[in-house]
Amino acid sequence: MSLTVVSTPIGNDLDITHHALSAIAAADLVIGEERKVTTRFLKSHQLTGRPIELLNEHSDSEDLIFLAKQCESKNVVLISDCGTPGFCDPGAELVDLCHKKNIPVAVAPGASSLMAFLTLSGLRLDQFYFRGFIPANNEKRSRSWKDLKPSLVPFIIMDTPYRLQKTLEEAATHFPNSYGVLGYRLTFEDQKLYAEKQMKYCRTPKD
Repeated sequence: MSLTVVSTPIGNDLDITHHALSAIAAADLVIGEERKVTTRFLKSHQLTGRPIELLNEHSDSEDLIFLAKQCESKNVVLISDCGTPGFCDPGAELVDLCHKKNIPVAVAPGASSLMAFLTLSGLRLDQFYFRGFIPANNEKRSRSWKDLKPSLVPFIIMDTPYRLQKTLEEAATHFPNSYGVLGYRLTFEDQKLYAEKQMKYCRTPKD
């Protein structure tokens, strides 16, 4: 039948589109990252009652084949814990497999942490390099930082809250004279955006 990639809010539950809600309402199956988060999201928008399957970093090729088969016979929506599936997550692999199987793929666009960050930064960026998540493996991580050094355009990295302090300290080491902007919880009521002249002065807020 089809697969629809649906963007979900990145912090504020009101950042959901009518398109997204109608796509989920018409779905026979919802694919999410984590069952608890997916269930809570569906419940908050009165969209319960649909079966849920999972696609995350623990999914393997057999899981992808199974999910693609579901898309062949059902109207399926793919959501992530927040933001747009396929952007720095395994959703892209399912979309690719559906394309290869000639399964119709649609998108209900919406909230994007990247665009929200750029909007709030106040920086005019006509071009930038999106690096995404720096690897957790120490050797690959070190290589990634070195690969960024020759960059002539601003670059953007993402990270998880529990690894953020380490990332900031490493950024300060590798780019001691660079200008850095740190954004987090961008659409929450307590949204914060910090800009400092030196990356080494960017620190994770204690609150």
